[in-house]
Amino acid sequence: MKTGQWLQPRHGSHEAFEKDFPKIEATGGEVSCPGCKDPVLLTRRAPSGKIGGWCKRCNRGVGI
Repeated sequence: MKTGQWLQPRHGSHEAFEKDFPKIEATGGEVSCPGCKDPVLLTRRAPSGKIGGWCKRCNRGVGI
């Protein structure tokens, strides 16, 4: 499984992440969190096309 990267700079809160990534992506992949190494589903898409997910354990946004 590919290791993801932290989303920068403003994704320290889940609310900001959901505002920046408003679309739900059903076909998103899976990466491992760069912090805790847990699998993170990439289920959100930004209007720019960037895809991301939220690591519940680390409480941070993760992308490719």
